[in-house]
Parts: sequence; C-alpha cells; structure tokens
Amino acid sequence: MAYLNVFKRIAKVAKIGVAARKLKRSDTDNDRLKARRALTALFADARGVTMKFGQLMAQGGDDPLTELTDSVEPLPLSDMIPVIEEELGRPATDIFANIEESSAAASLGQVHKAELKDGRIVAIKVQYPAIKDAVDAEMKLFGLMPGVGPVSKWGFDLDGYKTALRENMDRELDYRNEARRQEEFRQTLNVTGLIIPQVFSEFTTARVLVQEWKEGVKLEDVADWEPNDRNNAGRILLSTLLQSLFLIGEVHGDPHAGNFMFQKSDAGDVSVVLIDFGCTIEVAKPKRLALLKTILSLREDTPLSPMEAFAAIGFDADKLCAISGSLAPLAHILFEPFKKDGNFFVQQWNLKSQFEQLLGENRWWFRAAGEPTQILLLRAFQGFVQQQETIRCGLDWGRTLAATLPNSLFEEARALELPKMSADITSRASYVSTSLLIAKSLCVTVRENGTQIVALTMPAKAALNLESLIPPDVIEFLRASPEWDLEKIFSDVRARGLEPQEILNFNRETKNYHIWLE
Repeated sequence: MAYLNVFKRIAKVAKIGVAARKLKRSDTDNDRLKARRALTALFADARGVTMKFGQLMAQGGDDPLTELTDSVEPLPLSDMIPVIEEELGRPATDIFANIEESSAAASLGQVHKAELKDGRIVAIKVQYPAIKDAVDAEMKLFGLMPGVGPVSKWGFDLDGYKTALRENMDRELDYRNEARRQEEFRQTLNVTGLIIPQVFSEFTTARVLVQEWKEGVKLEDVADWEPNDRNNAGRILLSTLLQSLFLIGEVHGDPHAGNFMFQKSDAGDVSVVLIDFGCTIEVAKPKRLALLKTILSLREDTPLSPMEAFAAIGFDADKLCAISGSLAPLAHILFEPFKKDGNFFVQQWNLKSQFEQLLGENRWWFRAAGEPTQILLLRAFQGFVQQQETIRCGLDWGRTLAATLPNSLFEEARALELPKMSADITSRASYVSTSLLIAKSLCVTVRENGTQIVALTMPAKAALNLESLIPPDVIEFLRASPEWDLEKIFSDVRARGLEPQEILNFNRETKNYHIWLE
C-alpha cells in the first residue's frame, strides 16, 4: 500500500505544499474556496499526521477543511477486517454478530458500528493498515525542517515541538493508552450531563478499540436549540474542561466537532457525549495551581506578580523579559470571561484582536515563551471557544468555576507560593509590573477657558487603541510639536501594563486636554 512507501508520502506532502501556496496567492473569495476544497481533498487522501494539520487549519462554518472532522471517505470494511482479526487473534465472526461499513473516518483510523454476539451495540475503532509506517515516514520528513525565518527570529523551540509531536503520535498509535485515559476520565469526571462511552478492554488492543456505541446530533445542530438548552450544553462543555484541567490534570486535546455529540431527552435534559481520547495533554499540578491562582487573583483583585504567574504556569521568564510590562493587561485579556459577573458570550470577547492589539509583533515572543506542549493546550482551549461561539451560549464562567471545583482546591491555589524571579531576569525586563492590578478606567477631559466641555470615562483597555480615540487634528498638532513623542507615549502605556498613570496633559489654544488611567 501507499502508506508503506516513503517517497509517495513525500509526494503527498509536496502536493499539499503547492496547494497551500496556491491558497495563499488566491485573490478572490471564489478562488480561495476552490483552493481550500483542493487542499481538503489532499489532506483527506494523505490521512496521518498531515491530515491532523488540516484539522488544525479548519475555521469552522462553511470552511471546506471542516469536512476533515467528520466526512473523510472511509476505507472499505474489507480493508479493515484483516486488522481486526490480526489484533484480536480470531475471526471477527467469533466476536461480532455483524459489522457495518464505516461512516466516520479520521486521520489514523475509522469507526464501525457493530453488534456483539450478546446483542450489545458497540463502536469499533480500527487503525488504517500500515498507518504507523506512514506516520513514521512523515515524522522523518518533519525532522528535516530547518530552524529559520520566524522560527529562529522569535526563539521557537523547534526540536521541542518535534519531540512533543512525536511523543503524542506514539501515544495515539497505541489504542491501549487511549482506552486507559478514556476510562480514567469516565470514572473521575463528575459533570452532570457528560457521557463518556465505556471501553470493552477484552476487545481492545494496540490497533483496535471497542466501546459503547453512542449517538447524538452535531455541534452545528445545537445552534438551533432553545437558549436554555444551548446554555446547558455550553455549561457541560465548560465544566468538563475545568474539571479535567484542574482535577485530573489532563485535558482532551482533540476538540474538533466530530468528537462531540449532543443529546436532548424528551424531558428536556441535555447531554454531551465525548469521544476519542487519543490526544490528551497533561498539566503538572504546580502549573495548574498557578493558573488557578492567577484566575482567582483577577476575580478577587488581589496582588500578584504577572512575571511570576506566567513563569509558574510554564512560560520561559527569560523570553518574557521583552514584554514583561504587557503581561498584566494580557492576563486580563486572556482570562476576561472569569472576571465578568453574569453570562458571558465569547462573541463579544474579540480575544485574537485584543491579543494582537496589545502585543503587535511581540505576540510571537509570548507564543515562543510557552512550552512546546502548550500549543496542544492552546488548541484545546481554542476548540472550546469555537464551540461556545457556534452554539451561541451565555455562561457565567466564574460561577461555573466555583460550582465545578472543590473549595479545598481554591484554598490550595490561593496559598501557593510562586517562585521568585532571579535578579538577572528582573534587571533585564523592560518594565516589571509588580501586580496584576490594572487601571479600571481611561478618563478624558477637555476644558475651554477653564470650563469643562468634555468628560469621558471608558474601560481601561481603550487606551490600547488610544490613537483612534484622539481627534485627527489633535493628533496632527501633537506630532508637529517637539514637546510630544506620541509613539513613545503609546508604547509606554503598553509597557506599563495599563497601570494607573498620566498619559497626556497639554494646552492647545484656549483648550486643555487631559487623558489618564485610574
């Protein structure tokens, strides 16, 4: 088969590279759509690691790449029966009364609905023939990637990413690992409405996994439910994420839509079926306690060093030096849903634009500062946010957090002593903010001949886009004046982390302009 031939794998990857460049050069919406459809077909044909990258690129909605989550063409059952029989050591007919053709294909294997001899309906997850050889070939190709361009400029740990990907793929290729994690999640998580299928260990091997058959509607179907039902579905998803992260210390790392099914009973009870535990991300207890401590500090307005907090979570403090002054407002942006009282709709978050507005090109420093495994954790979180956007639910994140975790864990997080920064780190930081506390308001007043004619109060984050708030004629006046360096003023606002500060106070003809954070 093609999977055994390294050169054919190289050819497949090369074709995808050409298609990706064509997509990048597409000028019209129609051309981009055609290019993404072509790219989708190539990803689906390649399967393996390559297809996983396609799933990561999927944007949801009408994006053709979204098809990679649930509509990849499966292989015929006749191709999969030899794998099942080889792994189980006997004819399939000795175990199963019947096996249906697959309707769910993924990157490493596909799922078949079947019936055991005793009448139980099950799902058989079977690896593609020789897929391990294909993955090995692709990993060798990735091992040839050079550390040049942006990778080298921003200090990304390319070898670390390669190692993390290799380790993750090795785990995914042994279904016994997946079965153990699935049972751990099933027995440990206590989320009302969450369903995790039971694994039948007696029929599970490295390449075959048999579990309960579960059904449900797709994520996009939930968007048509009543608001209360949508909110219940969102609550289950959020509670599952919080419990798995903070209690188990391991997060489901493959959040594409095909791994979530939704049920609603005649009585109106909402349930979420979670499947595919091949990719999970472990988070050490000190790091997850530091993360929880950071969230609590933001909710409770208690002092906490942003440098120490991010370093304790797992970021490289050395790389964070250049953006240390932006870490306080960054924390407020990243964890904004936990600060809000009442229902929060992620559509209003604008996380990406706020993130880029604050850091600009320096956002790559922040991303490079994270551990290689954090890219998988970020993927899991992004998947969750996309789910919330799709179903349009409003959740009280703070109340859900309090209801999901035991009080003892909150007290343990509050009591956690964060490691102190070395003198070298502190001295090299461009500006070291000592607290996550930032100004609450941006204030603007204009007086003419001593009489106040303008008085505005806005959220402090508005200062990140200060130039657009000042009238163009005033901007022109300030740029022409040798007394004011606007670029330095704007960068200082970011560098000082939106802490209370004087920004501008100047006179122009008969008017006095005063802008500050408090």
